[in-house]
Amino acid sequence: MSAIVITGLPGTGKTRLAMSLGVALMDAGSSALILHTDVLKVTLRQFYPRELAKAGYSGDFYAKVRLVRPFMEAQVAKAERDRYVIIIEGTLALGFCPPSALYLLLELSDEERQHRIDKKHPSARLELSGLSLEPYRQALETVDTSSLLRLDARLPVEVLVAQILENLCS
Repeated sequence: MSAIVITGLPGTGKTRLAMSLGVALMDAGSSALILHTDVLKVTLRQFYPRELAKAGYSGDFYAKVRLVRPFMEAQVAKAERDRYVIIIEGTLALGFCPPSALYLLLELSDEERQHRIDKKHPSARLELSGLSLEPYRQALETVDTSSLLRLDARLPVEVLVAQILENLCS
């Protein structure tokens, strides 16, 4: 498997899980690269300043996904060619499920998510507080769930990593 895609609403722990999973894969002898869709979006913003403004789930969510998808596809192809695991995480990864990829959705109640958001850096809290998650929620309803592994984000990250590694081995 060359790609693992992690998505979920803001505050579900996507970045923390991706980092922990990357470390676990490297500890097991695999090469791994983490691609955060927010970093990709900021990088691409120089070419698409209007289209990629603000948070990934705000504005025209689908237009943002269409713009970043070719770059994610290129990174997956590179991972396959160079034989490393790429972990793609972020809201803009929603619905991106390359063949043979493990597609993960972190789920958490709105109350618990808000509790986690309240602990974020003030600038992140400010941006998250003023935006509607409705476009993301609507997009989530259109995802093919047959290839989706749903994870309970309330579980400790070590447990989630163990579940993912077990799934990779089976």
